[in-house]
Amino acid sequence: MNDKFGNRLSCASVDAMRAYEQAVDLHLHALLGVEEALAAALAAQPDFGLAHGLHALVLAPREMARARTSLARARETQLTARERSFVELVSLVLEGRTIDAMHGVLAHCEAHPTDALAASMAVGAYGVIAFSGRADHDSARLQFLERLAPHYPEDFAWLLSNRGWARVESGQIEEGLEMTLRASRLRRDNGHNAHHVMHGYFEAGRPEDALAFLEAWIPDYPRQALMWGHLQWHAALVELELDREDAVARRLMGPILSYLPGGLPFMGLADMASLLWRMRLRGMTGLPWGAAHAHAARHFAQGSNAFGELHLAMLAAERSDRAALDASVLRLRALGERGYESARPATEWVRALRAALDNDSSAARSHIEAAQAEMVRVGGSHAQRGIVDGTRVAFG
Repeated sequence: MNDKFGNRLSCASVDAMRAYEQAVDLHLHALLGVEEALAAALAAQPDFGLAHGLHALVLAPREMARARTSLARARETQLTARERSFVELVSLVLEGRTIDAMHGVLAHCEAHPTDALAASMAVGAYGVIAFSGRADHDSARLQFLERLAPHYPEDFAWLLSNRGWARVESGQIEEGLEMTLRASRLRRDNGHNAHHVMHGYFEAGRPEDALAFLEAWIPDYPRQALMWGHLQWHAALVELELDREDAVARRLMGPILSYLPGGLPFMGLADMASLLWRMRLRGMTGLPWGAAHAHAARHFAQGSNAFGELHLAMLAAERSDRAALDASVLRLRALGERGYESARPATEWVRALRAALDNDSSAARSHIEAAQAEMVRVGGSHAQRGIVDGTRVAFG
């Protein structure tokens, strides 16, 4: 059988195919029910390799052991060449081989441009293009999406949304924002697109519009869904822009903190550490640093990628933990030896925070300026990386 875009599936069950396509749709739009749909697909056809592969991808951010089991099951099944390629991409992601995964996704989608599930691994702020260490990852992501566009219907909201966000990140803010708003009209429940709209309003300097959009949109989005907590972080960010510190504190102590245990650990680390750090730069006190430290200790005791190390360093600096900062530098050195150019600016950031603890303002400024020059390499979004600019200003 073929999926809705004509890609061949190694699937002999209509029920399995329908459940799998539902899982893909829910995954692409950051909605609840992906695992339940995959369970239905595998109940109908236990040897459905693609369903096992997607299950591995979904499980990886929270439950790596189960993800590896699903990946092994996928490899044991009969797969087409496209399906085998996808499963190997999932394997590269699970192994943390982001540069190889980026090259693999680009090649896979050149051969199979309508494999939206594979393409989705590349396009987000935490996708394999963003985390590859490339300084041009924003433009590379936009070019990648534009090559895909002719192969999809014009009203395919997932692609339209990502094309819009890629424009926002590349500096084409008004055009990109309009595309995300059009995508919202086409598919209102898309959690990823709500995120893209918030980015568009933020970069356009329209914080009031961002809050109005989210206030109207989020009541219909489940509190347990993938992007709920991060959207609250975006709301806090624009409230800071509006100097509404009391509102930021309420949002942090309420929805953001309550979402932390159930959200993706990596996203929670970045959201908590960066918001707390921004509030600290403003002189705000009485903040729940302990919750952020506990979260990091639970999930990232062995460190993270370069983007994650930025945030672990903020937590270490807050409690004057010089040993933790030195350990971060060592981990980043190992990343650099593996070819990740993102390690260089991340290391400069960590050294800047270390120098600040030692009251060496000259060294702190020097290191943070070096970090700022190449910070785009660490990935994430422009809004997230803005914390470096704010810290540099604070250093004087």
